[in-house]
This record gives sequence, C-alpha cells and structure tokens, in this order.
Amino acid sequence: MITKFMRSFGMTLIVFIVGAAFYAAAASAATYYVDSAGGNDSNTGTGTSSAWKTLDKVNAVNFQPGDQILLKRGGSWTGTLWPKGSGTSGAPIVIDQYGTGNSPLINGNGNEAAVYLYNQQYWEIKNLEITNSNGSSSRRNGIYIVNQDAGTLNHIHLIGNNVHDVFGNNVKDGNGSSGIKVRTIAGSVKSNYQDILIDGNTVGPRVDRTGIDINSDYWCRTGSGCTGTNNWYPSTNVKISNNYVTDVGGDGIVPMATQGAVVEYNTVNGFNMRSGTVNAGIWAWNADNTIIQYNEAFNGNTTQDGQGFDIDYGQTGTIVQYNYSHDNDGGFILICQPGGATNDGGVVRYNISQNDKARVFQLAGPTTNTQVYNNTIYLPTGSSTMPIYVNSWGGYTKSISFTNNIWMLQGAGSWQGLSNIASLQFDHNTIYGVHTTGEPSDANKLTSNPMLASAGSGGMGRTSVDGYKLVTGSSSIGTGKVISNNGGKDYWGNAVSSSSAPNRGAYNGPGVTAPSNLMINGGFESGVLMPWSNWNTASVVSGNARSGSYALQLAGGPGSAEQIVNLEPNTTYTLTGYAKTTNSSQPVRIGVKNYGGAEKYSVITTTDYSEGSLTFTTGASNTTATVYVYKPSGSANAYGDDVTLIKN
Repeated sequence: MITKFMRSFGMTLIVFIVGAAFYAAAASAATYYVDSAGGNDSNTGTGTSSAWKTLDKVNAVNFQPGDQILLKRGGSWTGTLWPKGSGTSGAPIVIDQYGTGNSPLINGNGNEAAVYLYNQQYWEIKNLEITNSNGSSSRRNGIYIVNQDAGTLNHIHLIGNNVHDVFGNNVKDGNGSSGIKVRTIAGSVKSNYQDILIDGNTVGPRVDRTGIDINSDYWCRTGSGCTGTNNWYPSTNVKISNNYVTDVGGDGIVPMATQGAVVEYNTVNGFNMRSGTVNAGIWAWNADNTIIQYNEAFNGNTTQDGQGFDIDYGQTGTIVQYNYSHDNDGGFILICQPGGATNDGGVVRYNISQNDKARVFQLAGPTTNTQVYNNTIYLPTGSSTMPIYVNSWGGYTKSISFTNNIWMLQGAGSWQGLSNIASLQFDHNTIYGVHTTGEPSDANKLTSNPMLASAGSGGMGRTSVDGYKLVTGSSSIGTGKVISNNGGKDYWGNAVSSSSAPNRGAYNGPGVTAPSNLMINGGFESGVLMPWSNWNTASVVSGNARSGSYALQLAGGPGSAEQIVNLEPNTTYTLTGYAKTTNSSQPVRIGVKNYGGAEKYSVITTTDYSEGSLTFTTGASNTTATVYVYKPSGSANAYGDDVTLIKN
C-alpha cells in the first residue's frame, strides 16, 4: 500500500512540477517592441511607447521561450537581424510585426543574411519584408538558418515573409545564395532539423540564385553520387507550401537531404533567369519519399534543364502529382541520374502540361522503375517540342512505364531515343493530332480525338485548366488501365477506383458538357457564308469538308472570310479551327483581330486538315472581335472548317 501510494504520489508530483515549470515559462514570456523611427535602445522595449530602436539592441538579447519580438510596420532597418536564444516545444520565440502601414523592412546591405539564426530552435519568423542589396553581388541570403554541430534542431517556421532583391551570386552549391535557406553544415556532431515549415512567403523578384532551399552537408550515401564517407542524416517533417516564387536566378524550390518532405500549393513563375547553369522550377535532391503536389511552375528560362519539375538523383519514391506546368523553355519534367547514382520508384501522375517547350519529358541516365500515368499533355500548332527525349548520362533509362496519358499534339517534334530504354512499357495512351517519327507502339493506343473541353485554354493558376476535362462521349472515358496504389483521386479531386477502369488523362470524372461555341455557322453547314463576310475569294462549297458536308473555300489569295462576334470585355477566349491548303508553300491563317490586343493567328501549311488554336483576352472596353480565315497570296485553293470560339 505504501509503495503504491508513493508511486502514485511521485507521478503526481512529477506532473505538477513539469506543469508548473511550463506555466512559469509561459508566465515569464515577454513581448518586445522595436520602432526604427520612435524607439530608443535605453527603453525597456516592453511597450509600444517604450520600444527599442536598433537591430544591435535586439541582437544583444538572449530571448526566452514564448517571447515575441514585434517590429513596427513602416519601419526599416539596415544590417542583420540575429536575435539570440531558443524557444521550447509549445513556447516558440516569435518575430512578427505590429502597427499599421507597410511590413517592417530589413535590408541586409550585402551581409551574409538579412535575418539569421545559428544553432537555435523553436523560432517563428513572420510577416517581414526582407532585401539584401548594396549595389553589388556576393554570396548572401534573405533568411538564413544554420545548424552546425547542434544535433537535431526543431520547429523552424518561416511564414508570410516578402523576400526580394537579394543580389546573391549564382554559384550552384550548398553554400550558394538564396531568398530563404535552411542549412546544415558538417562538423563533429551529425545534425539535422525536425519540423521545418516554409509557408505563404513571396520570394522575388530579383532573387539570386535559389528561391527557397533546404540543404545539408549530411547527404552522402550509396546512390547519391558521392565518393566521401556515408553520413546521410536527413531532416524530417518538412513542409514547403503556399509560396510564390518569381524571377529567381536559378532554381525555384529545392528540398535536399530530407525524408518525406511535402512541397505543395506553391507557384514558381520565372526561374533560371540569370544563373547560366542547369536549374529547374521545383525538385528535390538526395531526398527520399518527397511529395510534390498542387503546384504551378511556368516561365522557366533556357533549356539548361529549364523544366517546371524534376525527379533528380539520390532519391527513392518521389511523387509528382496534381501539378500544372506550362510555357517552360526546358519542358515539363526531367527524370535523371548519373551512372552510379540512384533514382528509383518515381511516380508522375495527374499532371497537366501545356505549351511546354524543348521536350515534355527528358529521361537522362539509368533511372529505374519510374511510373508515368494519367497525365494530360497539350502542344499547340507549330510546336516542335519533343514529347519524350532520352539521352545518356552514364547510361540510358533502365525501366519506365507510360500509361493512360493523353497527348494532344497539334504540333510536335520527334520522339527521340526511346529505343535506348532497356524496359519501356507504353500502354493505354491516347495520342491525337500529329504523329511524328519515333512515336512508340502501344497495343491499346487511341488516336481518336479525346474531346478535351477546351484544350490550350489554361491560363495562370491551377484552377484555370478546366479545359482539360473530358467532354461526355469521349473515347478516353473509362478506357484506361487499372493501376494499383494510384493515389485515389484525379487532378480535380474526382475519385479513381482501384478496380474499375479509369479514364485516360488527368481527369477521371464522368464527362462535362461541351462549352458553347460563340461562332455562328462555324462549320458552314448552312451551305451559305452568312454571317461570315467575303473578301475577294471566299465561298462555301460542298465537299472538302473536315466534318459534315460543307466547308469554306478560299479560291486563291489574297482572300478571307470574316465574322464579327459579340464578346465580354476583359475576358479570355480560345479560338480553334481547322484548315488545309492544296499547296504547302501557300499557307492559310486562322486568326482574330480588333479585340483590344495585337492581332493573333495560327499558320497552317498542311495539305490535310490541321488544327489552329490560340487564346486571347479582350480589352477592358472591347465587346467584339473579328475572327477570320485568310489566305494571303497564291493561286492554290485553301479550305477551312469547324471554327469554334469558346469562353474560358
């Protein structure tokens, strides 16, 4: 009885002591105010009327768990903010703002960092405006968090900051310049981080060289391509989310030496702008089981990589899903490794690629067991982008599968190097449009129109791509191959069964209603030209139709048919039509003018019907546009048919 009583009493006493200690720490936490204009370092700092003034004062203090450091809105400081101390679990130290006006501004003025922590943990840094500019470039960062010989450091949260004009160098290494960098430096004690959150920040414009990166000297292991001692010690519970990264010199977002990192709901707009080396929008390196999802990457510059996404080497089990890639010079995604390294078990699924250039997929080096399924790829008329490009990097791809993908290819280059892949599975894909050299065989291939609601109409933002849903009646609905461990949902959140045949492409819903065509008599099936107007050589003829019985004929050039269409101001539309010419040296154009912007058109030179498609946005006060089919010159006949104009 005494023993049981003493044990119970002892446990109660321990709980009481721990709780009391926590309460005491919370009770002793203080809030400190910093005012660059009205403060004074001789003040206590504990009230808005007794605020401190300088970074030097803040940097001299060893802050305690639960403390807050609030910088006044509208204030500005030059130099490095490096407050000392660490918080505890449940009582982090918080840097934030108070008052009204612009966010507090810290300019690092060419120092290594504008905001800096060294071997500190349980910190939250929020809502600051940060630059690091002094008229020249050098190795420097906006926010720089360092762990050196401190073991595992916890809870680094960087939220809602605006980091721009970081004039760093463009050296690509772990110690290179970044807008936001969390780094582990090798020493005598193996070290890493647990619980990194980088959320809701804006990085850019003019940040060199990386937007956001997490990196560590503890990355070396078998398969990582290193020759040193195996010291792999990844950071865990890492999340990079809801950030907007723009105009960065090199890479956009890169977690390195992490385990299970999640990179989601980020936008990278404009990367590889000044580096002159290989860079991509969002990727991981020497990082296992990374999930890269719900992101948008576009305006990647140059073909030195230049892809929106990348599954690089030194990693296993990376998943790239539910992302939107468009208008990147280097393409949609790079999947790579050098000989002797490892890139195994990557998954690329339910993504949309629109107007990416150079190569949609680049496969470099002897990667293994990659699965690419249920993606939708769109290339416009005139595109010379290679759908897949395979090259050696100490060997060629060993094993990869492409399943249930839709390739809407109004233009395309050749499929290059696929014969070098040791094990290629290409099954249940839909390839519609042009069929170019090297297109792989597929026993279950469809070449019929997948009936995308409005292909090519994607704009800015992940929610702008409803044009890639399938219209009811599409041959790509319900004709895909069942894939195990398929993620359970499509790009839009529709369920994907583990047993019933899915759709092809990134959409797995039942089909949508075809959008309304704003053109009148766009298929010329009335047998007359009205309401199109004729200039010189236009008429409607029986025969030579792409569909139905009638088509537009232009009996030589110059000649055109034009139609004025009523539209809404400041609204984006997609114009699509089909044309052919009887002489490939005498092209025909499908275009739009008088809408409040520069005239736009697609040029068609084929002797069989080819699609021309473009998007345009009406001016702020424009309520009409002129749509036309035009043959500039030559005596050869040209034909047009099936002209549609869809509101995006």
